[in-house]
Amino acid sequence: MQQGDLTDAIATRRHGNRLAHASAAIGLQERRFTPAKLAALLAVTSEAGLDSRAVLAGTNLDLAAIADPFTLTSPHQFLTAVRNAIRLRGKPDLGVKVGSRLHASSYGMYGYALLCSEAMSRAFDVAVKYHRLANGMLDIRWIEQEGMASWLFPNHDAIPQPDVDEPMYHFLIDMQIAIHVTLIKDVMGPWCVPARAMFTQAEPAHAAALAEVLECPLAFDQPQTMLSYPAAWLSRAPQLANPITAAQMSAHCARMLEAFRLEAGITRRVFQELTRMPGRFPEIEKIAENLGMTSRTLRRKLEAEGTSYSELLTNVRKALAVDYLTTTSLSTEDIGLALGFSDAVGFRHAFKRWTGQTPNAVRRKRSFR
Repeated sequence: MQQGDLTDAIATRRHGNRLAHASAAIGLQERRFTPAKLAALLAVTSEAGLDSRAVLAGTNLDLAAIADPFTLTSPHQFLTAVRNAIRLRGKPDLGVKVGSRLHASSYGMYGYALLCSEAMSRAFDVAVKYHRLANGMLDIRWIEQEGMASWLFPNHDAIPQPDVDEPMYHFLIDMQIAIHVTLIKDVMGPWCVPARAMFTQAEPAHAAALAEVLECPLAFDQPQTMLSYPAAWLSRAPQLANPITAAQMSAHCARMLEAFRLEAGITRRVFQELTRMPGRFPEIEKIAENLGMTSRTLRRKLEAEGTSYSELLTNVRKALAVDYLTTTSLSTEDIGLALGFSDAVGFRHAFKRWTGQTPNAVRRKRSFR
């Protein structure tokens, strides 16, 4: 099969899912958020005696930047620091410790909108609607059933971001659940503790730490990770409920979300050009021409957004490679061809450089999950 035919054939299969993975990789690079989560992570790791420089390695950030309230950070920078911290600390309770430090005051207008909500149910809706403003790492949603208002969290195989291994996944789940419990107490009062929490994982070594923060019965080896509150509480008013201010904050958060969309910037546009036809990646000169500018101007604009053409191309190819390896039976040679490599050897070397693992190792690991 010729490379062009192979690319066309592959492009017709699960196209949307692969681009979602690649889009997630690009979105992780966008610097739009305060360093609040990084500050919480550093506070926990500092108490454990870890060197902040080692935790921040590879983020292009230092303590001064984290302390600057006007620094804008990306999800990728946070996840890089988390990977460092997981490796250096060697204990599984990191996520719950970080999450319990993140209060409503850590989230600016988003946190204020939660505090002012007219009812607990409205606070839940606001949390979901404007979750993107919180530098959320996981998709969240809630349902009401069987007398419970339950927050549902994604299973590992539903995570769109590439390279989220088991330790990182459990960190993200623990952190998100601890954040929920902490924020809901901030909003409703210290009396408002969950009725139960369920986890898909087996009981971990830090179950006691989870129980201490969540203050409710825990169940493990469950089909869904879930945090539940009595549905009868949904109509209760938060401590600082104010309908007028709540409406103002909701409108402000809506404007911020729209600004996020409009300010996606040149990074998102280059991503769209790179993924217009998977496997056929235009050179920067062609992309610049399509965007109505010179390649020099395009390089400068990308640099201003903290990235580059080569970094974006690598992220797209890596995300597509991981998806092909974990969702198809294509050979590494065919995947390499689909991603623009002349042979399987070149692809394997590049993949090892991108991820620290071989393609076969990633495929074997996924088959056992």
